[in-house]
Amino acid sequence: MKKKLFKEWARPVFLAMTLVIGVLLVLSPVSCRLTEEGLEIIPADTTAPSVESFDVVGSKSISIACSEKIVLDKISVFELEAGNEDEEIPLVLDEENAFAVADSITYSEDGKSCEISLTVPTNVGKSYIFSGTVYDITGNSLEFAQKFYGYNENPARLLFNEIRTTYKKDKEAVEFIEFYCLKSGNTYGFEVVSAANTESKKYVFPSIEVKQGEFITLHGKIFEGMEDTALDETGDDLTLSRANESCDTARDLWKSGTDKIASNTDVVVVRDCVSKEIKDAVLLSLSGKTEWTKALMTEFAESAFAKGIWQDGSSPVNAVCTDGMSSSILRSISRQNTAEIIEKYKDSSTLPEFIKTSANDWFVTNSYKDSETKETISGATPGYENSNVPLNGE
Repeated sequence: MKKKLFKEWARPVFLAMTLVIGVLLVLSPVSCRLTEEGLEIIPADTTAPSVESFDVVGSKSISIACSEKIVLDKISVFELEAGNEDEEIPLVLDEENAFAVADSITYSEDGKSCEISLTVPTNVGKSYIFSGTVYDITGNSLEFAQKFYGYNENPARLLFNEIRTTYKKDKEAVEFIEFYCLKSGNTYGFEVVSAANTESKKYVFPSIEVKQGEFITLHGKIFEGMEDTALDETGDDLTLSRANESCDTARDLWKSGTDKIASNTDVVVVRDCVSKEIKDAVLLSLSGKTEWTKALMTEFAESAFAKGIWQDGSSPVNAVCTDGMSSSILRSISRQNTAEIIEKYKDSSTLPEFIKTSANDWFVTNSYKDSETKETISGATPGYENSNVPLNGE
């Protein structure tokens, strides 16, 4: 009797379990296993892999890392037209008009990352969209698109050479930072950051092919009425800019707006805009200061000192003294060993990773009167060799 009742009870339960398993198999890919406790249903992985990093590592190379083992397909790169860089990425991309596609894909040992070689090199500083589909080993897929800029395979080497922290609006004389180009190349990927004036007010260099030996002056602001004359010289014409203190034999660039570009107590750096690696730095301070007034100043100063760019220490007492800069636009903070550096590294292939410097290489220059013409000669020389007349007269 008991056996009969058990069989009558077990039959519908078994049929019900079979029906449940069948429904699960139809609705979603699952697996199962038999355990001591009974049949265990194991849901399959239905989550698409996520893209954890996307890096442009060459003019034809892109590196992608994902959360799990992947396979890539349908890779295309599209060039954005100038002026459309800020538009949202379109949902549908016309693969027939692709700028480039994948020439080869090399996967890492664990299969979670890969490097993609493109059929055509991208152009430095140009805007592109990368489009592709990522699959995991269970067949889940993720379609994604990513904006990027053409890689700079030949970066220029820029050296801080002169800084003016003062301006005079009625003279249309603005602050400036002057660079000397130690190695020919492209300026794309560099940014100038003043720690006193925050990251939000940094200047990002456009893509410009510059030559060894060039002076490049970044003028600090554009006042109302200067818009038609304060022009960026990004090509071969170095006479394009006609605003006050433009130089026809040097390259003039202009920072838009009226924010300060550098202050008398400051740490100014030029760095890689992707890696944030500092390439050159100048520490500036009014006398009597023993601590930096902003955390970013401390961070930049300590980084420059730790890397060996700024030699004497990271405190304001180790900075170039900027006393006297506030009272005149005819003064500047000028590097005094530029000629020695130029002579030493005529062959740019011998350039070290960075040029060492300290406060001893700099001082505030002063204006003076020419003994013959009695004309006042400015100590600020944007676009020209630096003055060697110190403020203290020594």
